Amino acid sequence: MRKNIFRFGAVTGLVILFLYAGCKKDSGYYNHKNIIHEFSGSTYDFLKSQTGVYDSFLYVIERSHLADSLKTGNYTVFAPTNASFQEAISNMNNLRKAQGRPLLYLATVAANELDSMVTRYLIHGTVPADSMSGQDGIDLIAARYNYIMHGKYVTTRAEGYTEGGPGVIQFSNTKGVIYTRQWTTSNTVAVDIRTNNGLVNVMDRNHIFGFDEFIGRVNPTLPIPYNVAPLPIPGTIGFEQFDKGGESVAYHDNDVNNNGAQYRPNEGVDIENAGNGENGYDVGWTNSGEWLIYTVMVNEPGQYRLLLRAASSKTEAQGGGTLHLEMDGNPVTNGIKIKGTEGNQNWYDNEIVTRDLPAGKHQLKVTYDLANYNLRYMRFLPLNKPYPVPGTIPVEEFDKGGEGIGYHDADPGNNGGKYRTSEGVDIEQNKDGGGFDVGWTSDGEWLSYTIDVKKESDYFFYAGVSSPNEPNGNNRFHFEIDGQDVTGPMNCPNTGGWSTWINVKSPRTAHLKKGVHVMRFFLETGNYNIRSFKISEVN
Repeated sequence: MRKNIFRFGAVTGLVILFLYAGCKKDSGYYNHKNIIHEFSGSTYDFLKSQTGVYDSFLYVIERSHLADSLKTGNYTVFAPTNASFQEAISNMNNLRKAQGRPLLYLATVAANELDSMVTRYLIHGTVPADSMSGQDGIDLIAARYNYIMHGKYVTTRAEGYTEGGPGVIQFSNTKGVIYTRQWTTSNTVAVDIRTNNGLVNVMDRNHIFGFDEFIGRVNPTLPIPYNVAPLPIPGTIGFEQFDKGGESVAYHDNDVNNNGAQYRPNEGVDIENAGNGENGYDVGWTNSGEWLIYTVMVNEPGQYRLLLRAASSKTEAQGGGTLHLEMDGNPVTNGIKIKGTEGNQNWYDNEIVTRDLPAGKHQLKVTYDLANYNLRYMRFLPLNKPYPVPGTIPVEEFDKGGEGIGYHDADPGNNGGKYRTSEGVDIEQNKDGGGFDVGWTSDGEWLSYTIDVKKESDYFFYAGVSSPNEPNGNNRFHFEIDGQDVTGPMNCPNTGGWSTWINVKSPRTAHLKKGVHVMRFFLETGNYNIRSFKISEVN
């Protein structure tokens, strides 16, 4: 019986497609020219026609609901062969065998992880190889999530001559950083196979699907951040944003099902849509002894105000139970008493002050000591001091003082009706990860924040924004420090929806001196939502 990695983990009889163009020899020098191969049909049809070559790729495409994109959409595809998937699955299962864990295959690994990886092989538009031939190559926008890949077309050596051989594309996973030494790169073996609706480039058989992220994403033995990057402190952490890793690694839950069936339905943590005016999720069906782990980045050491939003069916006199927080195994709170609110959707912010938190990357563990509550999110706020830079600043934490001091808003009401309800900034609850965002934005509005720059250096500014509207010269903003524009105009693109977020990076750096400053976010034109700001040192 023939086995396959969709279910059984091995593929035999692989047929690998090499479409190198022929070389003409001239006095010992191969003057290679890239020949465009053409296929009469869609990109999907081409991949399907190569029997035994792209079966695994197409299987993952189908699981990720991308088949129609390859049938009718305009994409440049970097196609990994079956060998790329076989190597990834084999490496993962060798590790799982050593750990005494059950084996996984393409049919059983988490679909969201396959989606995150496979979309990086599909690039928007038709991008021929020679357009990548500049010294620095070009950035490539993946089919989903605005993920940045990179392509550089180079010619190889032949007969001892530089640039005498066939051309290849060096295809790189940038990992969201600008430093090439941190990228992971693989080569193609054939380029510019033209179909009716795009181009196909064939990845080298030695390429491992997912670059170097496959095992870490689908088989983590240590918890890793759910959204790639650690969650910032100060900041808001939705309880549903616990790490990846599964039962006994990233969480412990007393039963295997997600009883709420929301957000992360294949995990055992019980997540449901939060009610009673909350726009997001909560973790419910809690039991004593259960726990959750979050990878966090503490921007500045010290104590923090902690607002823990929870609800309980118990009365205030009975109390909703207790939980506590640890960081790297060390307690950072005493037992936090959860107030009884007489309803599992009657939300209340339980406020305490943490012990000293160490700066840097850590694992934050939330343990349910006595559980009879639902959990929404944790908000870590600086304790009687400005927000540290570098760091992340929630949009709703603008300075106190009201209209004309902490902010300027076009109308006096809070149209979102959340958080600072007596002020004029329009704050609503954010469904993604808890916390808030500012909406109903208009031209000329602004928000001010007192910040503490810890080191004199050059910094990039980022704004977490969203909009379903095309910019058309609008959706424009900039950052000011102490009254001076330090970024120049920045634009919010069409992100696909009011709750689809993207971090827009400043077009230039700003040199900031150490000490306390006032940062102002100035809305040159409105029509977008704002969630947070990040200020990062260049190096």
